[in-house]
Amino acid sequence: MLYPLTERQERLVKVARELAARFHERAADHDRDGSFPFENFEDIRASGLPALVVPEEYGGWGASLLETVMVMEALAMGDGSTALSLTMHMQTLGGALESGAWPQPILDEFCRAAVQRGALINAIATEPELGSPSRGGRPKTTARPIVGADGQPTAWILNGRKNFASMSPTLDYMVIMAALEDGSGGVGHFVVTPGPGVEIVETWDALGMRATGSHDVCLTDVRVPHEHFIPPQRKDEMAPKFNAWFPLTVSAVYVGVAAAALQAAGRFALERVPTGLGRPIAEVESIQRRLGQAELLLHQARVHLYHTAELWARYPRRRGELGESIIVAKYTATNNAVAVVDHCMRVVGGASMSRRLPLERYYRDVRGGLYHPMNDDLALVTLGRQVLAQLRKTES
Repeated sequence: MLYPLTERQERLVKVARELAARFHERAADHDRDGSFPFENFEDIRASGLPALVVPEEYGGWGASLLETVMVMEALAMGDGSTALSLTMHMQTLGGALESGAWPQPILDEFCRAAVQRGALINAIATEPELGSPSRGGRPKTTARPIVGADGQPTAWILNGRKNFASMSPTLDYMVIMAALEDGSGGVGHFVVTPGPGVEIVETWDALGMRATGSHDVCLTDVRVPHEHFIPPQRKDEMAPKFNAWFPLTVSAVYVGVAAAALQAAGRFALERVPTGLGRPIAEVESIQRRLGQAELLLHQARVHLYHTAELWARYPRRRGELGESIIVAKYTATNNAVAVVDHCMRVVGGASMSRRLPLERYYRDVRGGLYHPMNDDLALVTLGRQVLAQLRKTES
């Protein structure tokens, strides 16, 4: 592919590739232990990467969605877990900057912190009973207001439990979704900093992406100043119905894992010389066909992701029309990534199941992409409903 297209894109991707090379050396150990890669995040902070999407007026790098997608893909080629964790920071901040949903003082505080000290943030909404908030439902985590003499809230007291809190061992800020106990019946978000009442319960022990530190976070009488309250947003009919930042950056991580698998399988094919063959298996047509199938799928995934991200960045006034493209990009990228790794496993054969090669880790890691919203079933139903809605519109 032609990407990166510009010198700026090349510089950004180069930063990610240099970090990925370091992460690759540590990935197997952290995967085996299920341990959090603190040293990777020390390197990330030192590189300045937390400022990737921060606007230039704050001293950040001002990366677009397309640039962020390319950076996350390159980073994931070194370690999928680290890239997926950092993606939560990118999509939280990128979405907030574009939506205008955050009060400006909160946004100012975090942008400066990301630039000055590499501060990291994640929006933590999922709960054991609620599941993913993308399906609707009211959270069990509550926020009770503390009211001042003028009858207005001065602070809030949060109680509840969240899960799938990726990057929790090293987060500087957590955006917590909670049900408001102020009589409004609404749901708000609160910017919480780790401290008294915030407990990380190490529950994460998963099949893949084992080093994301996606533990539970328990909140017990956590006091949050009212200045860190992000109130419910009124529905804007003109606003995009989909936030592209989450599905596209997350999908890029799984494409990066698949790309790493393809490189590993290709190297193995070039180096493997069975005695019965007397030459590298890379010269066998069936092996070349498998590698070609994997490359075809990878190319398709990138085209969908990059094109959709570029449209999102280039035509902000038409983002409301990109819902279908976002769904298709996420579906195609994550499913193709799974298929790519499967082809790579078949190239390598039984040796691919051994931990001495990274392919079995890629095989486990890449499957996580299927479970991020929107999942395959909902994606297909949504696309089908759009077909029917368009027909009804044109025939009425």
